[in-house]
Amino acid sequence: MTVYLLHFEEPIGDLDNPCGQARHYLGYTDDLEQRLQAHRSGNGSAIMAEVLRRGIGWQLARTWNGGRDLERRLKDQHNGPRLCPLCQEEIER
Repeated sequence: MTVYLLHFEEPIGDLDNPCGQARHYLGYTDDLEQRLQAHRSGNGSAIMAEVLRRGIGWQLARTWNGGRDLERRLKDQHNGPRLCPLCQEEIER
């Protein structure tokens, strides 16, 4: 199993409310390439379907070995930017 983090090129959600925005998607799968293809086609999750509909670019930012338990622990942190190497690069600039 693989836990993965997707980074959106721009935030999605309520752009007037910083707490109502998302810039990442965290998921898990036993077949990463198949799951990424599902996201590319707008299937698999509502947020990724909306990202596709809005034409927002995204990329795979990070992976971990683990399953649903690890995904839940990472999601419970509510801190995608800290987990995301692409966001960390932006902070360092």
